Amino acid sequence: MTRTVPVDLGGEPGIDVVLDVDANGRLVGVEVLGASRLLAPEVLAAAHRLDD
Repeated sequence: MTRTVPVDLGGEPGIDVVLDVDANGRLVGVEVLGASRLLAPEVLAAAHRLDD
């Protein structure tokens, strides 16, 4: 079972980050909503999406 932990970015508008943590407290996923507002285009182009 995993749980989702929201990350406080200090009120950065339009960007949400959540961490998925397993039952043992290990990080198993990171989701960045609105990443294009935060990351450079070349970083986004090189990112691997697991939902494709």
